[in-house]
Amino acid sequence: MKKYILGVDSGGTAFKVRAMSLEGQVLAEYEGIPCRHYQLGEEETIRRINLNMDAILALFDGRREDCLAIAAAVSGIDSPEDEEIVLRIYKALPGFSCPITCLNDGEMTHYAVTGGVGALVIAGTGSIAFGRNSKGESARVGGWLFTILSDEGSGSYITRKALFHYSRFLDGCVEETPLIGLIRGKLGNLGRKDLMLFATEIATPPWTTPSLSVEVNQAALGGDPYALDILKDAAKCTSTLADEVIRLLHLDEEEELRVGVWGSALVKSKLHLQYFTENVKAKYPAAKIILPEKDACDGACMMAVANARS
Repeated sequence: MKKYILGVDSGGTAFKVRAMSLEGQVLAEYEGIPCRHYQLGEEETIRRINLNMDAILALFDGRREDCLAIAAAVSGIDSPEDEEIVLRIYKALPGFSCPITCLNDGEMTHYAVTGGVGALVIAGTGSIAFGRNSKGESARVGGWLFTILSDEGSGSYITRKALFHYSRFLDGCVEETPLIGLIRGKLGNLGRKDLMLFATEIATPPWTTPSLSVEVNQAALGGDPYALDILKDAAKCTSTLADEVIRLLHLDEEEELRVGVWGSALVKSKLHLQYFTENVKAKYPAAKIILPEKDACDGACMMAVANARS
């Protein structure tokens, strides 16, 4: 019998799960289909999670009954009611009788990146900031749906700004620059009708939005003024998220002000990260910007091991 724990990172675009022994040996890793409970409903979410669990267990001949603990970092846990729904989903998985912990992915990632005290800004598909101070007080900012103008500074935000710029080009209000060509290269030569249909599709659940972050970054690195403006705007948004968490928790009064960053729209964008850092340090010169060395699965695995041993 091979005893193990499972650490899960269930985000908006992927479901990542890692199996580890209590001694820290990685037994298997798997990335499967996303399991967005807030879009799919409970029955379909359970079905998808089961498929992903079957896939990782097959990689090391694991049995469900030998799992000692599961910890899951899940996007879309935005209230106690959400946490109850997600926990019910995971407890409905057949064969597992171990302790199960489900937390917002921002909270789990915060633990992995900052060590437990400081602010963390996540800008991936969506955006959110989470923080905890040395008194154990916590706060989260953002993470609301884009339909109320949240997800600010995220990959989907950058994409929508790029599409808005393209609409302005179709209106004849801005000239053609490399960014327009890169958008066309990704999406085709969209006309007015095409863009309207595209926008309608984005606005309809499950809100499928093709990412244009790579194209915006490429254009910005080449000096495209519109792409640069988009990234400066995104960085203003993400640095504001950091500032709000810092102020709510008085993190600038801590011995060290740690500001972690996470998510491809921020971490993998040289210019977004540069502008973000400049904005934060302009207000908090002593802030230490921490790039991720661990991922949400690491944090989930650490928590699962602790739960299995308790």
